[in-house]
Amino acid sequence: MNFSKPASHIIAQYYQLIRLGRSGYTSIMKNLTRTADYLTSQLREMGFVIMSEGGGRGLPVVAFRLGSTQNAFLDEWALARKLRERGWIVPAYTMAADCETMGMMRVVVRTDFSMGRCMSLVQDVRDSLGALAGLEIQNIQRSQA
Repeated sequence: MNFSKPASHIIAQYYQLIRLGRSGYTSIMKNLTRTADYLTSQLREMGFVIMSEGGGRGLPVVAFRLGSTQNAFLDEWALARKLRERGWIVPAYTMAADCETMGMMRVVVRTDFSMGRCMSLVQDVRDSLGALAGLEIQNIQRSQA
């Protein structure tokens, strides 16, 4: 029994399975899917390219990248930094080796990520894009002066 791990997490999961049952877990997953689908639709309207499956066909994770209609000077890392200033941790990643210049971001929709919080995130993404666009316009004007 050397190097064995405690079983508390297994017991807690077993308790949750008994307490919630299949209908409880189904309800939770439907709620997560609804929230992820709402976030997906809002990001798509802002011009982001959605890279994850929705509608319950995958995990409640929204993976996305900047679209071609968005500012050419903006990148996912700048947006991630701006969102971090607003209290959100939305990581940006580099794609595979042959797509190093392309990035992506992801949001994991968890049970504590309510629809209200999702709407706040959507608004903060809009505000962050606007703030970054304003900074870029200032930089272009400075370079032209």
